[in-house]
Amino acid sequence: MSDSEMNISDMLTEQVQRLFAAHINRDSWVQAERGTLDGELWQAIEAMGITLALMDEDAGGAGLSWAQSEPVLRLCGSHAAPAPLGETALAAWALARAGLEVPEGVLTLSGEAFELDDQNRVHGQDAQLSWLPAAAHVVVTALRDGVTHLCLMRADAGVQQAVRTLDRLPCANFVLANASPLQMHPAPFLDALGLRPHLATLRSVQMAGAMGTVLDLCVEYANTRVQFGRPIAKFQAIQQMIAELAAHAASAQVAGLYAARQVDAGNASYGAAIAKSLVGRAATRSAAIAHQVFGAIGVTDEHSLHYYTRRLWQWRAEAGSEHWWSERIGRQVLANDGTALWKTLTLPFAD
Repeated sequence: MSDSEMNISDMLTEQVQRLFAAHINRDSWVQAERGTLDGELWQAIEAMGITLALMDEDAGGAGLSWAQSEPVLRLCGSHAAPAPLGETALAAWALARAGLEVPEGVLTLSGEAFELDDQNRVHGQDAQLSWLPAAAHVVVTALRDGVTHLCLMRADAGVQQAVRTLDRLPCANFVLANASPLQMHPAPFLDALGLRPHLATLRSVQMAGAMGTVLDLCVEYANTRVQFGRPIAKFQAIQQMIAELAAHAASAQVAGLYAARQVDAGNASYGAAIAKSLVGRAATRSAAIAHQVFGAIGVTDEHSLHYYTRRLWQWRAEAGSEHWWSERIGRQVLANDGTALWKTLTLPFAD
């Protein structure tokens, strides 16, 4: 990574941090969970060009790699950002990578595999497509004769039915039947899993960011909440739980960055499998610890903790749960000869 690329990444991260700190609060979370996208926040995001950061410079982007963009994507989790910045950035990256035009406005994408028939019509379903009600366009991958195609669809090209999720953000069941893409092109940079590994990487990075904030909230609360005449942070049981939470948050951040680097290296499925299986388990335990530390106050509507833990519970299930990815790793290990186990554990394996 050159010094100039590092500076661009650092400057963008600093700008996003200031933007989120100034605009995101409980009111913006409530507004998003009622199904309304914060127009002012989204305009500021687009004005900064954040959604185009992953695109090459000749396509109008910043030309940052996934690893360079990881700090910005992690901030989406750190602030429980009530806007589809990550989804739009990932969709724009995929379209540009396939040589397709990137439309303006909010984009979302599906991690499910759709089918493409001989008349170039798309068929399939995504039972929980995040931010679909707020998006004008959807990016999906569709298989035909073993070839993965990237397709840009209008959001109204399919049937939508609102779905209530754990994070309560806009989401809908999306069904495509005989739907014509606005644009489509073979995507040799994607495997049979389509965009699922990339979405899983995004969710892993976001979960790492959310766990970092949950850790900060727990440390602050433990140092200020007094019980039996002293802060609860003085109790060994609380110290042990927060130490465990810190370990999970640190390992999740490393795993998310690793997955981002694997996308850059062309091993997206491998990186996603490692990260999602680890971060999903870490998110489950981290949320449990946080609510033990806070007790009943952590689930009250006025407190900020549950906005993060509910997103952790939702994100761990999206783009394949930790169980789905762990089983995938196990099946690939068992499919190989036993003598290849060490190499499988120490080197990325081909899909």
